Amino acid sequence: MLICKTACLYAQDKTYARRIVNDLCSEQFAGRGYVKNGGQKTADYIKKEFEQIGIKSFEKGYFQSYGFPAVAFNGAVEVVVEGRELMPGEDYIVSPGFPKVNGVFDLVFVDSSTIDNPTEWKEFKKKALYKTFIVVDAIKSKKFNQQANANAVLNNELKARGLVFANQEKLIWGASSSWDRFPILYFSKGSLKRHVQQLTLNVEPELIQYQAKNVIGFIRGHLYPDSFIVYTAHYDHLGMMGPWAFFPGANDNASGIAMLLDMAKHYAKTKPAYSIAFIAFSGEEIGLFGSYYYTQNPIFPLSQIALLINLDLMGTGDKGMTCVNATAFPVDFEELQMLNLTGNYLVSVTPRSNAQNSDHYFFAEKGIRAFYFYLMGEYKYYHDVYDTADMLTFSRYNEAFSLIKDFSEAYQQRYR
Repeated sequence: MLICKTACLYAQDKTYARRIVNDLCSEQFAGRGYVKNGGQKTADYIKKEFEQIGIKSFEKGYFQSYGFPAVAFNGAVEVVVEGRELMPGEDYIVSPGFPKVNGVFDLVFVDSSTIDNPTEWKEFKKKALYKTFIVVDAIKSKKFNQQANANAVLNNELKARGLVFANQEKLIWGASSSWDRFPILYFSKGSLKRHVQQLTLNVEPELIQYQAKNVIGFIRGHLYPDSFIVYTAHYDHLGMMGPWAFFPGANDNASGIAMLLDMAKHYAKTKPAYSIAFIAFSGEEIGLFGSYYYTQNPIFPLSQIALLINLDLMGTGDKGMTCVNATAFPVDFEELQMLNLTGNYLVSVTPRSNAQNSDHYFFAEKGIRAFYFYLMGEYKYYHDVYDTADMLTFSRYNEAFSLIKDFSEAYQQRYR
């Protein structure tokens, strides 16, 4: 069913989307995580945008509150090598569930030549390692995981104080709701030399009970007010690792929130046949906590959701778009591809089966027609300190917005 391309191209507001991303990636929101009240400030920001756009709240207000445990790096995160304090996020990261550690520790390097040699391995196992960090060098240990004794090192069966993975090509961080069994550090290539014998650590995280909020609003449909098209995106990111390492999360997922709010602006100016709901989820990065909580405690019956579209990673698009859960709904996916060809929007739309990789998942598990769209391109920054607002190209934002909106409106017309 053809939707007018001209109308679509005037529907989106890239300038507005860029402003949203710039705001959400600013230091004011501290990476939208568990430090400096970043997540709560973000929820308040989205609520304010809903109000200004004209998106209504449900009976209990815009917020759906719940809680979960989270490891928060509010305190010091300091690593000193040879008298020089390294830069967190650039030279190294700690594991997301890194426990509190303070002290000076010896370093013991190990690679496949050690664990694959019976004599050397036997001698290595005799060492008292409880005050040391075992260092696995990525360059010298490319086949490390294939060695018979590798698991003994990787699982810390030798009772070292912790592990270090050196010479990493990329430092990718995450979030955790519990402590790790032992501390793990990851060093970027060249930041930890083989001759270094000691490491000084001062890392002071805490396990908190985090009070999270999903932010929810809607526009009432004029023909089918009890049937909902739902747009979702998660607003949380990784926050900060100590006072200096800041993870802005521009593509993941300030870009998705920007498109969700832009969609809200569009529908606020129309009279949609179906009701349109907008849900900004918290807790996605730590384990899809926000969307899971919502499916267990829906604001309106899940049976009233006709279609759900989850927006994540919306900052590029030069290599097209992926549609997760496409294989479960081949007719819908075929229509999506047809709309893309007709509108000449993106170079391709790639199907993918359902995956537990974003907030659509638990809705799909409930039998809801739920899709997750993400854009593909040359953008290489993910869960690192370099995923900043100025790095996003928004190269195919207008086209992706128009295609997704076309898909939603074609669905509504088909099922009227």
